[in-house]
Amino acid sequence: MANISAISFHARKGFAAAGISAQLSHVQELAAAALGHNTLASYQAANEDAALAAAAHVVLDTDLLEVRAAKLGLSVPVRQLVDVVSAATKAACPAVRFYPSVEDFGDVLQAELEVEVETDDNVASEMAACNHDGVSEVAMPVDPTEFTEVAQIGQVYSAKSNGMVTMHVDPERPYSGHQILVKAVLSMERLGRRSFGEPVVEVNYADVLGDDPVPISLAQSLANYTGLDLAAAEALTEVDPVLESSEDGHPYNYFYHCDGYLQPDAEAAVRERYPDLVVMVPAWVVDNASSQ
Repeated sequence: MANISAISFHARKGFAAAGISAQLSHVQELAAAALGHNTLASYQAANEDAALAAAAHVVLDTDLLEVRAAKLGLSVPVRQLVDVVSAATKAACPAVRFYPSVEDFGDVLQAELEVEVETDDNVASEMAACNHDGVSEVAMPVDPTEFTEVAQIGQVYSAKSNGMVTMHVDPERPYSGHQILVKAVLSMERLGRRSFGEPVVEVNYADVLGDDPVPISLAQSLANYTGLDLAAAEALTEVDPVLESSEDGHPYNYFYHCDGYLQPDAEAAVRERYPDLVVMVPAWVVDNASSQ
């Protein structure tokens, strides 16, 4: 059964196998920390075992785990500590997918979102309108911190994702567009501090960008993608973005680091959607915008 007692049992066995002596009470405290609580008492008071039993995904709090181990006086190398507790969670809860970081969780959410988008009927219909030679790339970014930091426990939170499906162009056929603009929503329930249900994806817009799309300004393109109002997006255009690209120079994303560069109103609008004031957009959002 998926609960903290089972995790503690497997973790204690793991520590023993590694030649590390740890009291059961200390191991229980470590398990609670890995699941986002400063103490076992806090974990129990929040009824987190019920959340864990219903969870499909759990993001371990490895930073808190390290801090708690130090307070308990356990001299265990951090990597070994994380490995033992991670292995214990997986052994105790085989039906749950565990992640060592929010970033890893985000990678999986994005991969699942992109699979759902590629197989969506509306997107497939737009693909059929392209004289293409197969799918080149599906890019549907999602910010996992919306679920780990913004969503409230017990809330089904919906995060918007605006992205692009790019097709291989078939040179033997008349060109009819090769990029499909897609807007989707990924919804997921936050069950506990670090526990989440299964994500549900809904595609609510898909449209082929023709060979002569109507040009839009960079500010409008940023507003369409991020959901910011046009005034905040205009302010964002005054920030120099940092380009992330592949080793061969293929552009991936632009990062707008806004801290200290925006007026108070614009900063407040950006912070509401991007708490760390770092706005990431796929390269096509900037590169497809008009320079006018």
